[in-house]
Amino acid sequence: MNLLGKLLIVLIFIGSVGIASFSVVLYATHTNWRERAVSLEQDLSDRTKTLADLQRQKDMMEAALKLEINREANRSVALTERVRLLSQENGEAREEIAELKNDLAVQVATVQASHETMELLRIRLDEVNRALFDAQNDWAGMSTDLIRKSDEAHSLAIQLANYQSTAAQLAKDYQNIVEVLRIHGLSPDPALYSNRPPAGIHGTITAVRERGMVQISIGSDSGLVKGHQLDVVRSRDGRSSLIGKIEIVETAADVAVARVLPEFRRGVVQLGDEVTYIVINEIAAH
Repeated sequence: MNLLGKLLIVLIFIGSVGIASFSVVLYATHTNWRERAVSLEQDLSDRTKTLADLQRQKDMMEAALKLEINREANRSVALTERVRLLSQENGEAREEIAELKNDLAVQVATVQASHETMELLRIRLDEVNRALFDAQNDWAGMSTDLIRKSDEAHSLAIQLANYQSTAAQLAKDYQNIVEVLRIHGLSPDPALYSNRPPAGIHGTITAVRERGMVQISIGSDSGLVKGHQLDVVRSRDGRSSLIGKIEIVETAADVAVARVLPEFRRGVVQLGDEVTYIVINEIAAH
């Protein structure tokens, strides 16, 4: 057998196998159409029932939907009316809010004005408090001054009473002095004694200087002034003798400088000599 024959045998074998496979497949896919039709009728009946149930459900749902639509329509009408009322209330509320805003602005302005007034009042109160504090200090000072003045017035009243008493006593003493001068034949005219040193004055020569100048132990505290003339007396063995006169040329509190008057010299003025004023009856001659 040649090659061609072998190839034909192989091809025939492959074709036989393919036909056998096709037959098997065809048999496997062969359907019983009667059973299929019964099955389809049963399925159609079931689907028809299901459709009827669905139609009933649809009708029920449409009825419920219409009822709900009516309800929603009624509710929409109510809501529309409610919206209208709310809009009206909103408008009224807006007007009321505007009025409230105006009132608030007025109140804010009033409060601000009140704050400004309160600030001015606070400043004024501070000024019044400072003025009151100053017045209290002034009053305290015036009270202290019043007490001091009262004490001074009381003291002055006491001094016045003392001065009045002293004046009365001096007036009485003056009358007594005038009477004594009259008894002793002396004139009560003060002009006769204006250039005379105080009666009873007494001191000593503490230094003898050149050109007839001396220093004595008494001065202005004893009543001496420039121009007064004093007598120089020397005491020995219980006897006193007039040496001369000196005239005051300069005074201090407890010392004075004088010059010896040559026209009254009866001796040499020495350290330790006494100085005094001797009252001479020549006064009575006036």
